[in-house]
Amino acid sequence: MLWRTVVRSSSATWLAPLLAAFVALLLSDDLTAGVTPGYWPSTLGHATFALHFVAPACATAGAWEGSRITRGNVTHWAPTRSGLAIALPLLAPVFVLGAVGMAVATALTISTGQPDTGTPPLGMVLIWLVVLAAHSFAGFLLGKRMPLVVAAPLALVLSFVLTAYPAAMEPLWLCHMVTGGISSCCSLSQTPDWRAAASALVLALGVIAAAVVALTVLARRARTALVTVALLAGLAGSGWLAYGLPADPVNARPAEQLQCAGDNPRVCLWPELSQQADMIRENAADARSRLQQAGLTVPAELTMDKQAEPGALFIGAWPKPTPSQVRAGVGTALLPSGPPACAERGPYPGANAYGPTAAWLARTAGADPQETARRYGEPENAVATRALRLAPNQQLAWFKQNSKALRDCTTHPAPAPSPRSQETSR
Repeated sequence: MLWRTVVRSSSATWLAPLLAAFVALLLSDDLTAGVTPGYWPSTLGHATFALHFVAPACATAGAWEGSRITRGNVTHWAPTRSGLAIALPLLAPVFVLGAVGMAVATALTISTGQPDTGTPPLGMVLIWLVVLAAHSFAGFLLGKRMPLVVAAPLALVLSFVLTAYPAAMEPLWLCHMVTGGISSCCSLSQTPDWRAAASALVLALGVIAAAVVALTVLARRARTALVTVALLAGLAGSGWLAYGLPADPVNARPAEQLQCAGDNPRVCLWPELSQQADMIRENAADARSRLQQAGLTVPAELTMDKQAEPGALFIGAWPKPTPSQVRAGVGTALLPSGPPACAERGPYPGANAYGPTAAWLARTAGADPQETARRYGEPENAVATRALRLAPNQQLAWFKQNSKALRDCTTHPAPAPSPRSQETSR
């Protein structure tokens, strides 16, 4: 069959503009929400969300093409070509259909994220294509076995259920087996955990191998045995890779990618923030100076590496920081990242001290009062405002008491400063 005939008669040709419009118009908000500006892994990772809809389209088109083989009684003709050789030309437009859908999704996330540093992780694209090929082959085989009126809608529903529903099921790692767990990747300080991506790749390859066997091996018993082995191997390998992974499988970004400058303080930033580096370093240095003047000890290295080495302070990793965010990040970095382990087993008196103490640190570092109030709450910001009116030694004592209360389960936080105590201090 001529290629122009294949393209003209393929269901994928008619589905392609509909799928592109569906992705562009109905999925754009979901695709672009949460994309980390300037960061390639986040840009391509969020495009993976479209797989939940593009893969069912490929499965449906594959089922349609498979049913054409059955309706044309092709398998009863003289066998001059293998089943795979017959299937591939029919499935080629289906593969292109999937590529078009993902290309539209990628264009949307790139236009939102606008990454301009580093190279795109093409491994994500490989995973998309292999997963789409697996759904296309599975739909094709379903179409060969069932009437079109049953095969097409069944392929659509099964593909969508298998792709989208595991994300809402327990255990959490099941969803990584079907889409690779990269649709929520990543903040600037994170990279994808490629175990999850490899899990989806292995399962998809198992399905493709089973489909190839089903289309090429003629002996029924051998075909059944080999198909079973391919599917079980894919499931076992995929499950082994995904087992135990969290809902958002990510790793810490290598610290070698940081760009450090300055001496006192030394400020280390991710390369995606190079255009804002001067602003960040200037505000971080001034915030550190203000905190030191208040009597606090601040390390000489301020970093965006969440796994900061001893002697360095993790100040946050913002995609588009404001000066106030930078100052607040330097200040609140002096607090513990979470409650102590003892808080899970008993009373934790310091639980209510975090908000006022964080607001005081942010304000002391020079953060905007209104932004601080929005982040930590008006009551917490009001307590911080009253604390800032105390004498410097009283402020420091108030902070140290609260800091200790946040780190153990026996210390009670310092009482909130009252207006009367402020008048006395003045």
